[in-house]
Amino acid sequence: MLMETIPDRIYFKDLQSRFVRNNAAHAHSLGATSPADCVGKTDFDFFSHEHAVRALADEQEILRTRQPLIGKIERTTLRGSDAVAWVSTTKLPWFDAAGRLIGTFGLTRDVTAAHAAEEKLTQERNLLRTIIDHLPSRIFVKDLASRYILNNQAHLESLGVPQQSDALGRTTLDFFPSERGRQAVTDDQQVLAGGAPIISQEKSDFGTGGHVHWSLTTKVPLRDLQNKIIGLVGISHDITRRKQTEQELQQRTTEMEADLLMARQIQEAFFPRFFPVFPRGVPPEASELRFAHCYLPAATLGGDFFDILQISDTECGVLICDVMGHGVRAGLLTALIRGVVEEVAPRADRAALVLAEMNRGLMPIIHQTGQPVFATAFYGIIDTAAATLCYAIGGHPPPLLRRGDTGEVESLAFASPEPAAGLIEDFAYTCQKTPFRPGDTLLAFTDGFFEASNAAGVMFGESRLRTLLAEKGACAGAELIERLVREVVAFTGRKDFDDDLCAIAVESTGAACTVRPALTYEI
Repeated sequence: MLMETIPDRIYFKDLQSRFVRNNAAHAHSLGATSPADCVGKTDFDFFSHEHAVRALADEQEILRTRQPLIGKIERTTLRGSDAVAWVSTTKLPWFDAAGRLIGTFGLTRDVTAAHAAEEKLTQERNLLRTIIDHLPSRIFVKDLASRYILNNQAHLESLGVPQQSDALGRTTLDFFPSERGRQAVTDDQQVLAGGAPIISQEKSDFGTGGHVHWSLTTKVPLRDLQNKIIGLVGISHDITRRKQTEQELQQRTTEMEADLLMARQIQEAFFPRFFPVFPRGVPPEASELRFAHCYLPAATLGGDFFDILQISDTECGVLICDVMGHGVRAGLLTALIRGVVEEVAPRADRAALVLAEMNRGLMPIIHQTGQPVFATAFYGIIDTAAATLCYAIGGHPPPLLRRGDTGEVESLAFASPEPAAGLIEDFAYTCQKTPFRPGDTLLAFTDGFFEASNAAGVMFGESRLRTLLAEKGACAGAELIERLVREVVAFTGRKDFDDDLCAIAVESTGAACTVRPALTYEI
């Protein structure tokens, strides 16, 4: 009864390997209608010739040696079929009641599904091994005693061994007995004890020849199906080259910062430390023109600058300029423009000629580099004797002028604005003239002031500048500039700005004195 109900295939064969008895499961697997159809037949009647030959050889060996064949995994194909199955076969010698050898009997179990699963697992294991062995990162697995149980090829090379068996069962200390090796084992124990995993930690050590090696190491616990820690998985990236590059970059950055600091100090040295007096020789409090300024660069080297030029005892040149961009390029361009202005301004009888020379000076740079380079500028000539201001504007925010007698604030804007220097070759700039009487105040500034924005994105704007000048314009220039900066800082809520801030105030005091040989002054 058991033989007929068991799903395993049971069969008996005589000394010529002919079937004597089969259970139903075996007959069905052979494609026979019943066990009786199999009696007297051999494997050659049911299986492929290749399989039948192997089966016969196995049975003859059992008959010869009287030793069983246990759990042989073999591939089977039925005769006239392409279907392949895998079975586990056990065969034993068959004796009668008198102990005489009369044949063999066996049990075959279908393991096709299990074999397919095992084969798939093997393929996945081989795929995983191929992947990790071709990764440049060093991958390793350790057991609870910090012993290696798996290493990829990159990690084996870092250990100095050619194959897995050379690392199996050994610890980091076997390869690196230094402090770094002891620290690695300490890190292992932290992870294995259930502590926090080690994620992307930079580790350093001295290699051969005293060279420092750096790695970026991650170690996480390895858990079984019951979530119990059974080891750890680690991955290590060699970042020595990156660290060396970072150190070189840091050194170069430090050198560049030192150079930029020096360049800024040189740039600031160009700003007037002492303003000229008009006429020459009078004390500052007796000068017909008084000056105040502020300069807040957004970067180490800014593109905004100003200059005050003493053309004569009664003529003063006022320049404010904004070069595109920030940094080294802007700093170099400010030096170029300053040189052009200082060379041309004393000989220029019209402000427009100074802007024309600035424009001409930038053009060779544009032609040679192919890069856009421009600078906005205001240049004015104040004549204290004639009480006039002759000025030219190239793409720059128009300065504001507060009249001392009425308190009104005027914008010195052109009806037809003219372009910044460096945009149109040989452009013919023009001049405008306006009275500049005692009590008047000129406020020139760069766009950083009215474009300064608060947290809501609202700009300070020209209207606030006009209001400030109208309300505070009667105060001294230095106080006006100080209040201007204070107002912008309060409006924006910050002290660092996205653009340079530069402004200059010029007051016409109307002061006059007689210069006496005894160096006493009558005001």
